[in-house]
Amino acid sequence: MQFGPESLLPPLVAIVLAIVSRRVVLPLAAGVFGGAILLASADPEKAWWHAPIIFYQAMEGSIFSKSHLQALAFSLLLGAMVGVLEAGGGMRSLIVRLSRKVVSRRGAQTMIASSGLAIFFDDYANTLLLGGTMRSTADKYRLSREKLAYLVDSTAAPVAGLAVVSTWAAIEISYMGEGLKAAGVVESSAAFEMFLRSIPYRFYPWLALVMVFAVSISGRDFGAMRKCESDAIASGNNADSENVAQSVPADWLWTAAVLPVVLCLLGVAVVLVVTGSRDSEISLGDAGMLRVAGEVLGNGDSYLALIVGGAVGLVSAIAAHLLFRAITIRAALWSSARGAAQMMPALVILWFAWALSAMTEPDQLDTGGYLAKILSERLDPRLLPSVVFLTAGAIAFSTGTSWGTMGILTPLSISLAIRLDPGGGIDGAIVLATCGSVLAGAIFGDHCSPISDTTVLSSRASDCDHVAHVRTQMPYATVVAAICVLVGTLPSSIGLSPWISLLCGTVMVVIVVRVFGKHPHETGGGKDENIAKA
Repeated sequence: MQFGPESLLPPLVAIVLAIVSRRVVLPLAAGVFGGAILLASADPEKAWWHAPIIFYQAMEGSIFSKSHLQALAFSLLLGAMVGVLEAGGGMRSLIVRLSRKVVSRRGAQTMIASSGLAIFFDDYANTLLLGGTMRSTADKYRLSREKLAYLVDSTAAPVAGLAVVSTWAAIEISYMGEGLKAAGVVESSAAFEMFLRSIPYRFYPWLALVMVFAVSISGRDFGAMRKCESDAIASGNNADSENVAQSVPADWLWTAAVLPVVLCLLGVAVVLVVTGSRDSEISLGDAGMLRVAGEVLGNGDSYLALIVGGAVGLVSAIAAHLLFRAITIRAALWSSARGAAQMMPALVILWFAWALSAMTEPDQLDTGGYLAKILSERLDPRLLPSVVFLTAGAIAFSTGTSWGTMGILTPLSISLAIRLDPGGGIDGAIVLATCGSVLAGAIFGDHCSPISDTTVLSSRASDCDHVAHVRTQMPYATVVAAICVLVGTLPSSIGLSPWISLLCGTVMVVIVVRVFGKHPHETGGGKDENIAKA
């Protein structure tokens, strides 16, 4: 049976209920069950009461699919590695070591932002480690807690969302694979190749990081943040915070954090090269080095590479911390189990999102086909990336979850983009820009949402008033989002190189900070910018 407007009901039910309830698991489950009812009622050999059976089969396929199990395995392994790094103190030692080199307010902000780039493998780890560890540095140089929370929050999800090896990577690849499958693309390497090619099109994460460093290096702020910074300088108040440096048991413990991450990356790279070279048909003599590298990485077994990298990272993290006697074997195993368990809420979201995505495929409800049919004459395909970016931002703002937003929109958006722009193929600018816009919009909405998990964690870890954090971060996020649409999603969809868009966006961000930003002492405190100690 060919479905019509009713094929939109399952994702719409999930979106509307998520916005109303500000939850995501039950709305996704409701969307899956709604799709099961439609499929059961459309089968003449079945009736609507067969919906529970279809629901069960959809969930079973979602959980036990080979690629899904591989994505889950990597997520659990990396979560376990993060748990060991947090409990063992290696990452904390690295951050403290870096903070000793700071001599000014600008240097303190830049160092905090740079530390956020170093913890690229997980947004939660970034938030909790930086927020808790950098309080003393922020107080020492009279940075407001609002500024600390902003630096922590705006380097967490953007970095994890861009990193090839992170707790986000396997999930993003899996979502993209579902969208490609719905559009009839079944090559095993297509999802990983799309993941890599879409990285330059994720304009908001890139420019959000540019904004962070533009503000940090210049020492300028605008909006509500400027007043908070002026008040922090004027008050000269050093809030009580733990002296983290005293808790570091060994000067070289920081290597226990760096080594596992390096080995994890090497493990991923080696497996990609080995598996990709085996299936590659291009030799270095036939093409340039970049093309050969792209062919090898594209043909590599990405899921196997991520699993091997995660396992190597976990084992080396435990071994390194045991070597420094920073943790016992029992504590290491317990912290790895706790780190893996922290991934479970996100994995539950994934199971339902995968099941919902499967129900929208062509052999089921064919939601993408119906949308393509009704939009082909009503929506210019070149506007699709911008529409998707704003839609993802609205959903993430309303629900507080970027992962849930990506789970709902990524498969549907990719399949729709391929159908609306069949000539461009999966490497077309519109398809890649649409793919990047889902993740970018989800992170943008997350940064503005008062109910976002990372927003809440950032304010808590930084000991900042939650409402004040949202109020001071939102102007930066909305400015970056507007620039993303103006110089990113709109021009890139007509063929402009995303690197040129990022360059133009960087220039615009710097200009905005320069023109509208002011040094805190210009508006209140009257203190010198380079405060070394209180």
